[in-house]
Amino acid sequence: MTRAPDFSIYSVCGVPIAVATLPSATSMILEAARLGRPMEVHLCNTYTLSLVDEDPRLATALQESNLNLPDGKPIALMGRKAGATGPVRGPSLLRAVVAAGVEDRIRHYFYGGAMGVAEDLAGVLRSAYPGAISVGHESPAFGEPTPAELAAVVGRVRESQAQVLWLGFGTPRQDYLVPLLARRLSIPVVPVGAAFDFLTGRVKSDAPFVLQASDRRIAFLLGVAGGFIVGLTSVGSGTFFGLVMLLVFPLTAAKVVGTD
Repeated sequence: MTRAPDFSIYSVCGVPIAVATLPSATSMILEAARLGRPMEVHLCNTYTLSLVDEDPRLATALQESNLNLPDGKPIALMGRKAGATGPVRGPSLLRAVVAAGVEDRIRHYFYGGAMGVAEDLAGVLRSAYPGAISVGHESPAFGEPTPAELAAVVGRVRESQAQVLWLGFGTPRQDYLVPLLARRLSIPVVPVGAAFDFLTGRVKSDAPFVLQASDRRIAFLLGVAGGFIVGLTSVGSGTFFGLVMLLVFPLTAAKVVGTD
């Protein structure tokens, strides 16, 4: 797939991350929506990137993506030399794209979450941004869709004439779906995970689980372990602990987990 041409790129764990801000990412997604152009977007946090060494399917999806965004301060910090100024989080991106798309009457489809969550999200966004258009929503059963189920989803989204498809599943499930859906629908497909629950009030924080640790001493111990383990190995658990180390020693960790 073609990389988004307007962004510089830096690498984390071999994954290309765009030097993007919330406004620039919003503009890029809306441009693709207006033009009817497929766009594979992924929001990459420390958990997502900790999986790539052991998950070839996820690694391929991220390598072939049009736009990988730094989802969280640790990943954004690792791009400071390349010009990154801050993270692009799922809830903020969803709200920004919906709000900015009102003037052009951009049509949105919401796919994911527990039963009723996608429907509630559509209502929340219509209330928050008068004129926002939701043309469909569904909350499927848990588990990866079969080929027949995926084809049915494609058919419903296509029939709705949606211009942006939002996914509300966990990583890596939602990242697997991005290329499968974007390439068939020729629209931007954006996975925002727990943003569905956060924006409907079902959870109180939009931070990934690894960033919600209440005891910073745990993060400190993991960070110290990461400094030792990453010195011995460049794959698997070493990558994970190196990323956890970012929570405590971001500048040091950036030198040992594969950044450019």
